[in-house]
Amino acid sequence: MSSLLMSKNNKEQIITSVWDSLKTGIVIFEEERLIDLNFNAKSLLQISSNENLGPYQESLISLLKTEEDNYSKQLTGVVGKPLTAILHIKNNLKIVEISESYETKLGEAAHELRRPLTNIKTLVDTLYLWGAGEDPEVRKKFLGQLHGQVERLVSMVNDILNLSRMQAGSIPLKFEYIAFKVLVKDSFDLLIEQAKNNNIELICEVSDDFVLIADLDKITHVIQNLIENAIRYNKQNGKVIVKAYENENSFSVIDTGCGIAEENKEKVFERFKRVNKEIAGTGLGLSIVKTIVDLHGGKIELFSELNKGSEFKVSLPKKKLLKMPL
Repeated sequence: MSSLLMSKNNKEQIITSVWDSLKTGIVIFEEERLIDLNFNAKSLLQISSNENLGPYQESLISLLKTEEDNYSKQLTGVVGKPLTAILHIKNNLKIVEISESYETKLGEAAHELRRPLTNIKTLVDTLYLWGAGEDPEVRKKFLGQLHGQVERLVSMVNDILNLSRMQAGSIPLKFEYIAFKVLVKDSFDLLIEQAKNNNIELICEVSDDFVLIADLDKITHVIQNLIENAIRYNKQNGKVIVKAYENENSFSVIDTGCGIAEENKEKVFERFKRVNKEIAGTGLGLSIVKTIVDLHGGKIELFSELNKGSEFKVSLPKKKLLKMPL
């Protein structure tokens, strides 16, 4: 009997995990009574509990009055951004599928691209129209700034394209054996100068026999991005530690930085969200990391405490983690 109960509990845990990891928000109603909603729905609707539907409640209730299956409508709220909702009717249940509208995604991308483009235009105008380019020293300084802005723009466009392609499922995964300790050491070598500039100690606590089966390019992107963030958001004379937990099929990147406030923990995985705007970045890095982990069927968790540091823990399914063949 105990094994049957354990099996039932495991199934419930798996269902709950899948329910909360769905990329779209799902809200279930019986008539107009809210029964349940997943984590993504709470995030999109800007609510923290099941008690009400926040600024989108009136728009959602209006949608529920429709009796047409697969009916699509744009939700609007007193505050917040427009959302796309699709109503599915199953017996006496009404299931609403919620996602960000195309206009919202396009607007976010345009807003972020506009900043480096505006900086480039200002620099070019200063050089070309106002005669600053006639002074060799000023010209050299401005050209250096232009180069930096163009590099930022190229990086942002590449990140947007890669994120869109991955979320659309147009980039297939190529699974292979990965000696994880070697991958971590290679990432340390790549980022060592950046760490030295801030006196950050890089520590690898991964056993030689810890092996992943995953897409090498994608997991390399994950580990390098997490280590680079841990360096950038660390304190002087801090530490970055990479650990692996073979029994849990997971690994963590830990830093001794300033930490992340509770209200910002979920925001760090959203597109174009930068918790610390004083540090340059596109705001897409962790969004791409989460998409890669999702594509592998895994999950990424953030544990953080202000003034003590943060831990990003990546867990992959057991079937994707095997011993290196002899």
